[in-house]
Amino acid sequence: MKFGIYLLAAFSFIFTSCSSPRMAVAPQWKTAPERFTVVISEPYVANSDDVTDDFGDADVFKQWAAAYLDTALSEYSKIPHSVKIVDDAMFVMSPLPLEDGSVDVPLPVKEKWEEIPGLTILVHPLRFWRHESMCHNRNGCIGNKSINLKVHYTIVSLENPNELAVLAHGSAFDESSFTFAMTKGNWESVVEGIAKKLVEKTPLEK
Repeated sequence: MKFGIYLLAAFSFIFTSCSSPRMAVAPQWKTAPERFTVVISEPYVANSDDVTDDFGDADVFKQWAAAYLDTALSEYSKIPHSVKIVDDAMFVMSPLPLEDGSVDVPLPVKEKWEEIPGLTILVHPLRFWRHESMCHNRNGCIGNKSINLKVHYTIVSLENPNELAVLAHGSAFDESSFTFAMTKGNWESVVEGIAKKLVEKTPLEK
């Protein structure tokens, strides 16, 4: 028995790369689903002390990240949805085309296809890290520090037990600046930014 992963209307994607996110959306995808699911891998944070300071421990942070992404998506899509965390073993990274080249995006391993509930956004990896830009002001700089979040994603639909259609794919980045101490509001800001970019320019968008 043959199994296939295919790009919907291959070679006729609408590409967007002038600003974040770098993405491609199949122009034939016009109809919004009745609901969708977001499947994410466990978020990675470069500095674990940031998680401890604002959330207490890693498990609390992971559950917060999934719950807040769910909440944030409601601001940008009217379609009912849910978010769940899965193990990294769910995904295999594969290069798919963009206007300026390609991007490695997550696809589900064949053994996990049965866990794809209809139209699904796959998000892997999710990487949070701090960045501090150079400051040449003796009195300090305002907003020269940031928390950054970058994700790679695909939007897929299981057409039948043997065929998985890729409707959209890309990568997205967001950042939130601060001057002294990072707060929970900075975490919320980058998750909100990514939520918006996951659905924009697709039928999932409001």
